[in-house]
Amino acid sequence: MSESKRKMSRQRKLLIEHPDCYFCGGIGRATTIDHVPPRACFPRGYAPEGFEFPACQECNKGADKDDQIFGLYSMLLDFDESKTSQQDHIKRLLELHKGIKNNYPDALPDLATAFPVPNQAGSIPPAAIALETNSVFKAASMTMGKKLTHALYMLEMRKILTTRHRFRCNWYQPQWQGTESLTSYFNSLMPDEKIGTRSNIKPYGDRFRYISGTKETEDFFMYAAQFGRGLVLWGIVCGPNMQVPPEAERLKPAPWIAGACGPRA
Repeated sequence: MSESKRKMSRQRKLLIEHPDCYFCGGIGRATTIDHVPPRACFPRGYAPEGFEFPACQECNKGADKDDQIFGLYSMLLDFDESKTSQQDHIKRLLELHKGIKNNYPDALPDLATAFPVPNQAGSIPPAAIALETNSVFKAASMTMGKKLTHALYMLEMRKILTTRHRFRCNWYQPQWQGTESLTSYFNSLMPDEKIGTRSNIKPYGDRFRYISGTKETEDFFMYAAQFGRGLVLWGIVCGPNMQVPPEAERLKPAPWIAGACGPRA
């Protein structure tokens, strides 16, 4: 069987076994496969395998704009030279920039606000920068946080979020000074790390990884996911009958949202 036929067979099996859309909680029937994180975050052919989720048409296509915008920023803010020096990386970055310039010009970053960020030792890694982000990127990042929270919850808990669940999610640039304590906090809470990989491709450095922790009896889930070395998304899910735990209360700036909140919901 060819690779394309194996892929189609795997996707058909996923839709048969999981007929409900992961993002709207089954309001729409899953007829498509959503890739989370989106393939726009990586050069073509480099997206990690195993992150495919059953989605209805509206929830899948409704986030195309945000997928592209988040993809551009996640690649632009990465300062891993093992990736940024590769032609595949540069080509994909230019493709995303051109598409967003044509379709969503207000989403483009103002590179005049970029500034180098020193590490804790006081030195500046090559090309390590922080950017003042605009409202369009912030909206795209929130959409991505919602999708990733629903996707990783399904991946780890083997079920989908419902409207009775509550969750929080947010993002930050780990190269910003003052975020070190937040990164250390996540590392201390969540013991399980998973790295997104793809077989049979040449090395591409850190693409996507996340750490997570669960309390299955309380239906509690928490994660922090890093895209390359430039962006971190995090999320917390509380089950319908769960009291908010102390680790969730510490992250009060992010509001609680009802689960199953895709575009179809």
